[in-house]
Order: sequence, then structure tokens, then C-alpha cells
Amino acid sequence: MTNKEASEIQEKLVANYMGWQVVSGSGARPFRPGDVQNEHYLVECKTHVKEQKNVVFFKAHWDKIQKESISTGKYPALVTDNGTQDKNATWVMLPKRVITSESINQILNLVNTSTSGNTITFSNEDALNLFKKYYHPNGINFFVDDFGGEPLAILTLQEFKKFYQEQFEC
Repeated sequence: MTNKEASEIQEKLVANYMGWQVVSGSGARPFRPGDVQNEHYLVECKTHVKEQKNVVFFKAHWDKIQKESISTGKYPALVTDNGTQDKNATWVMLPKRVITSESINQILNLVNTSTSGNTITFSNEDALNLFKKYYHPNGINFFVDDFGGEPLAILTLQEFKKFYQEQFEC
């Protein structure tokens, strides 16, 4: 499988799962930012060609989608997975400030194995186990990390969908 094929699978997975749309020609045209979008969010998707143990968020990708989201007036979201292009191994990063739900559950102890400040790296399996252990069914569940700036929420794709529905579809 090529990088382009893996990316297309992931983008379609995210768009279909969320009920959103893939940005046509994403990555090929500078005037069409993001990979997936709806009227509220602009999403950058990143994956691997082969399955990895870890999930990695890169600061450069976060900085890119943040800037692009400002130009579109949408909230930024960065989606990555462990190379499986599977919704059960897909994680979403967004600014913590947008989670304004009255019922939140900030899960502690996400082990960021990055030391450079340019990545947030964690074991997919370990994070899922922590998520399941401390999951609260009546709240929005997320980890918090940052790239040395504003706090960022990291959620499973399923939890992001739950949050989005609460935020915009009530």
C-alpha cells in the first residue's frame, strides 16, 4: 500500500464516520486546506503505511492545521492513527478550550514518550487501556498534552464524535 492509498482510506474513514466530507484534492491545492471538513471543523489526517505500536502527533502538522483553520473560520482538528486506518486506533487532537461541555473527564497519566517537544507520542494500546479504565459514560473523556503552548485535548475518534454531537447537534 502506498502512502497516498493509506491516506485516502483514513480520510474516507473519518469523513464517513463523522458524516462529513473529504476535501477534494486535499494536499494538492493550496487553496483547499485540510483533508476532511464540515461547517465547523477543518481536519488534517495523518497515518502510516504499516501498523505501528505508537500514535504520533507532530507539532508541524498541528501548526499547519491551526493556521489553515483560522483562514477558514473553523475549529482545527488533527487526526492520526497507528497505521491501521481503523477507527478504534484513531485519535483526535483539538484545542482543549473548545471542550466547553459541563461534564468533562480529563484522564490523567497519558505517557508522552516524546522528548523533543516536536511530537506527542504514546502507545496506542496503553492509551486505550487508560481510556477504558477511567472512562466516564456521562462525560467527554480526553487526555491533555501540549506542544509547549496551549493545552490540547486528545480523544478517541468515537469520543470526538460524541463531543461533536453534544456541541453542535443538540
